[in-house]
Amino acid sequence: MNLFKELKRRNVFRVGIAYTVATWLLIQVTDIIFPRIGLPDSAVTLVIALLVIGFIPALILAWAFEMTPEGIKREKDIDREKSITPATGRKLDRAIIGILTIALAYFVFDKFNTQGPAPQTVETTTLEASSSAEPTEQKATTVQSVAVLPFTAMSSGEDDGYFADGLTEEILNSLARLPELLVTARTSSFHFKDKNMPVPEIAAALGVENVVEGSVRRSGERVRITAQLIRAEDGFHLWSNTYDRTLEDVFAVQEDIADNIAATLDVVLSEEKRQRMHSSGIKDVEAFIAYQKGMEAFARAHSTSNPVDVLAEANRWFDQALAIAPNISNALYLRTDLYGHIIYDHGGNRRPASEAALKSAQVEIQTSLARAMQTADSDTQRAIIDTERTMLSDNWTGIATKLDASFKPGDCTPANWMVDVAVPFGWAEQLEEHARGLLLCDPLSMVPAFELPLWEIAIGNPQAGVEAADHSLQTRGFSPWVDDSRFLAVLATGDYHDDPDMTDDNPEGSMYPFPRKILLYAMNNDLATAQQVLDEWLTSDKVDDLSLLRIHAAMGNREAANEVASRMDARFGGAFMLAEAVGVCMCGAPFDLDVTPNYKKRIGEAGFNWPPLMPINYPAKDW
Repeated sequence: MNLFKELKRRNVFRVGIAYTVATWLLIQVTDIIFPRIGLPDSAVTLVIALLVIGFIPALILAWAFEMTPEGIKREKDIDREKSITPATGRKLDRAIIGILTIALAYFVFDKFNTQGPAPQTVETTTLEASSSAEPTEQKATTVQSVAVLPFTAMSSGEDDGYFADGLTEEILNSLARLPELLVTARTSSFHFKDKNMPVPEIAAALGVENVVEGSVRRSGERVRITAQLIRAEDGFHLWSNTYDRTLEDVFAVQEDIADNIAATLDVVLSEEKRQRMHSSGIKDVEAFIAYQKGMEAFARAHSTSNPVDVLAEANRWFDQALAIAPNISNALYLRTDLYGHIIYDHGGNRRPASEAALKSAQVEIQTSLARAMQTADSDTQRAIIDTERTMLSDNWTGIATKLDASFKPGDCTPANWMVDVAVPFGWAEQLEEHARGLLLCDPLSMVPAFELPLWEIAIGNPQAGVEAADHSLQTRGFSPWVDDSRFLAVLATGDYHDDPDMTDDNPEGSMYPFPRKILLYAMNNDLATAQQVLDEWLTSDKVDDLSLLRIHAAMGNREAANEVASRMDARFGGAFMLAEAVGVCMCGAPFDLDVTPNYKKRIGEAGFNWPPLMPINYPAKDW
């Protein structure tokens, strides 16, 4: 008991309490500040270790020394009657109260700062056809809009960046399952990865009212995840939280983050909606790291003129992910792009393949797409996959019904090969509306920005196509593919004489393997100049049958066009390639159907009318 009283008299207990509270506060501060200034996780660990080690010496110092008006003295050298330990104790009490107040304020801010002004209902945009330079028209709705930005990897492990990307996409996909939310698609959100831009600027570029950002730090089997929902208008943090968990708990954290974001944005989460959200995603760390590596390679493949080799790399990662989590629908769907390109390159005589490789490619397409259909997120996505599976098969029966089911307002599933049959045979208007919808979901994606001008041409509104391309080039920056779409739209308007850019060489990265100005000369009925440019191109190593067929049709060389179409039809996947030829030409029938018996059979099975639509009318083409 005497020892207890002496410890109390010498303020040892007070020092211990003050030290403990101050240590906790310092750890919180360093955990936030150190990563921001680039210090590694080990620096935070070192601070924690030093503070813990210092606890016992602090108690020993409190026992052995005393603060006096003359400074610090050894306790045994002080007259008990002159000791000021009671006054020192009161000072320590005030210090403890002050530190506890700061700690409590930090705790309240960190845990309960979702209180505040309620999020406003967002006015999102619904896209409608228009001939104005702005390819969108706004209508007020009650849908909230949000973008989930790539979470920052605060640790430097080899796969930590992919881990952070995977967590981001899991949250994004969960939120996208809710019809009350307009969630920016991955392509546009990930455009801002590693870009230090203010939240309001990012939100303005994406057309959203709310932004989710966060960070991830891995250390062995432990992970710290910080997430916050920010209202872009004023930067107010509507919700935030920090999670310290094991890797096994990371998916529960992802679900909790998505649930809290949805609730904060006034989405009433029924059990059915919650189940829909939680059923999305991969739910395996190794699988979603491999999947993210596949997505990175897939994006890189489509920024090259010859994507096959890089698509093979993407497929190695997709297959690794699927070996762990076999129901990743998007991986099953995207991995077929490699095999589509193998057949495409062979059919156009760009990169001939063996018969065994072609048959294997077709089997891979049919098998993988069948599995993707089973795990698709929506009926619309399932219909799109089924349409492409039919188009890449040897029987097109029922494809029209599948096309009808492939377009639903508000659906953000991108189409791939199926556009080649949809455009010329009666679904151009649906595609135009679909492209506008995709620009809402994925405003920075190149694909819908490239396609929208083409679909405007297809529905007979090429001037709107020019304006849509101009708007994209001005707001998103230069894209060679969008510039190619603009070229074709200007050609279709007939107002190409006063446009000096029309006779320029193809931009770097153009979708055209041949000089596109051949089409300009053909439209101007200057066949001599067109032939001169064609003859020069024929000496290059970029000649392919798909391009030749398009050029011959535009120049009115019917016999030559039929000859090319006939040999394409005889190749493996010939009907698929001829569908591409009809789709990109937009010139009605580029060849006579009778010279392509395999393609003719597919047209009959589908019930399509022949000839197809002819939105671009080249003067020399008289059939």
